[in-house]
Amino acid sequence: MTNILFIFSDQHRPQSTGCYGDELVRTPNLDALAARGVRFDNAYCANPLCCPSRASLMTGKYCRDLGIYENQDVLEPYSVTFPRVLNAAGYRTCLIGKQHFNGEQFHGFQDRPYGDFFGQGHQPDPRRSPELGDAGLGHHINNNGPTQIPLPLTQTEICVAEASKWIQVHEALSPNQPFCLCVNFDKPHFPIRPPASYFEHYRGKIKPAVTPSGYYDCAVPFVQRSIDSFGYGPGSDETGALESYYGCIEWVDDAIGRLLAVLDYYGLSDDTLVIYSSDHGELGGDHGLWNKTVFFENSARVPLIAAGAGVASCGLSVREPVSLVDIFPTFCDLAKTPTPEQCAGQSLLPLMQGESGSWTRDAIFCETALYGSIENAGCMIRSGNWKYNYYLDGGEELYDMEADPGEWNNLAKSAEHTSIASQFRQRVIEFWEPEKQLARSRAVPKVSIQKHNYPYSNQFLLGTGTIIDARP
Repeated sequence: MTNILFIFSDQHRPQSTGCYGDELVRTPNLDALAARGVRFDNAYCANPLCCPSRASLMTGKYCRDLGIYENQDVLEPYSVTFPRVLNAAGYRTCLIGKQHFNGEQFHGFQDRPYGDFFGQGHQPDPRRSPELGDAGLGHHINNNGPTQIPLPLTQTEICVAEASKWIQVHEALSPNQPFCLCVNFDKPHFPIRPPASYFEHYRGKIKPAVTPSGYYDCAVPFVQRSIDSFGYGPGSDETGALESYYGCIEWVDDAIGRLLAVLDYYGLSDDTLVIYSSDHGELGGDHGLWNKTVFFENSARVPLIAAGAGVASCGLSVREPVSLVDIFPTFCDLAKTPTPEQCAGQSLLPLMQGESGSWTRDAIFCETALYGSIENAGCMIRSGNWKYNYYLDGGEELYDMEADPGEWNNLAKSAEHTSIASQFRQRVIEFWEPEKQLARSRAVPKVSIQKHNYPYSNQFLLGTGTIIDARP
């Protein structure tokens, strides 16, 4: 059977990647991966927020079926997850790094030597002062510049070291058993502090996005509320934040290159499917916004690159809209084991092998709720060149993504587009059932204190079963 190396970052918008067209950022390893495999040009998360996106990925379910919309929501214990299915199919499964589980901390993974068991998965940088009661992440824009943590103690470097060690041990003990190794980096999520050399490379090379004057007044209420919450104000160091963001992306790319070198050294590359993606994007000043939770491309779209076993080696680009809910059935297909009926997605292997003619799905969905306000929620559908968004407050957006890739011209109220907007509205309402949104969200258990409030970011699991803080 084929091995799986699933590399998952946090808050990486695909637009800031070389193989997706960015001529400034240096991502040679991701570019090489795409050149020898497949790049998905219209891949989306199921929800542009960490915990909901990751829960959806793990279960293959949309958030409407999970009821998970906030970072404090708890995924039901013993849920059917892709590692549980792969375990039954004979795989050894391991998770290293951030996953943002609340409650149960394994959800089917057999090994988890390092990660956010208690902590938030994002290291405070500079050093946090727990006695002050702060989350330690700092301002998501102004807390930028070179990291103040010694590199061997950073989450990025520890993930590389632990993943390399795990492969070494696996090859020593059970080289004939297939594995699914998930390596989850916390960057380029804030605090956006890369090593100094990466930060300095981008100094003076990036200009902040420009939002047209008067945009706020014509935006739908959901976007207005998002700008009120996550917009940048006077004194915000957008330039430094973007320089740091690009530096963090390059840092992750370099880490990926070292992981791939380990596969090569052990002769595993030909027998391993390598997939790279991220839980959601980063607005980075787009539409006057930073962070995520909206449906604009920089927020909801994710990089998705695959190469290796089971993938056409031709630098293929796929335009069909796909979703992170498709990862679970893809792994099942690769492992030649049945996909659970719960999975809303479908296997990407035909697209990875260049067989687009067998792809029958014409649309994907994405859901969201304004951070900390589930009453402000919406659902997106992406089909062909169209993106349509429907909100609980009645707001609507319709964008022609070919003619208006920047999503500035909302056609929802255009007389010329009444019919297409009506068709998409009907499909979204049928899928999302907005009248049930608040009830299903409120029915999900929540942790009383979210992980951001734990003093330290990650923990090590020792062989004795003891969990200790991985300071800082």
